[in-house]
Amino acid sequence: MTAQHTLPYPQCDLRAHPPRGPHEQLAGLVFLPRTIDKVRAKLQGTLGLYRVAPGISGYLFEWLGITEEQFTDVVRNAKDDAAIADWIRSHCDPGTFGEINERLRLRGIRDEQHRLEVLPRYPVLEEYPALRNWFEIFELDDRWTFDPANAEKVRLAASS
Repeated sequence: MTAQHTLPYPQCDLRAHPPRGPHEQLAGLVFLPRTIDKVRAKLQGTLGLYRVAPGISGYLFEWLGITEEQFTDVVRNAKDDAAIADWIRSHCDPGTFGEINERLRLRGIRDEQHRLEVLPRYPVLEEYPALRNWFEIFELDDRWTFDPANAEKVRLAASS
């Protein structure tokens, strides 16, 4: 039996592939499935180059009024995404979800100084200097990171 088969969440081995896309929704919230994938990967030690917070997932937690630790406990104890969605709907205000989605979708690189700060983590931005929206950056970066042609650039970014 290989190590992948012994993982509790084999679909969340983010060393092998990216998490779900930023636009995917669960419980009426964008980015929630991606955050779940990253938390599951963190729990099993397969987060790879990804992180949970700080970042967009951190904003999601903040705007939902929960902590990363609370969410991690929910993910750890949930049997599936539906159980996580139920918990979110019962512990957070669904009336805020539309506004949270809009805020998340509009997040982006603030200015040139901010772009220069994130460039070491997202070297794909060298090829797309005008790209500012985080959801678009994540989609592009997910493809770019797992393209074998970029393996050396990814390795260098990981070591910086």
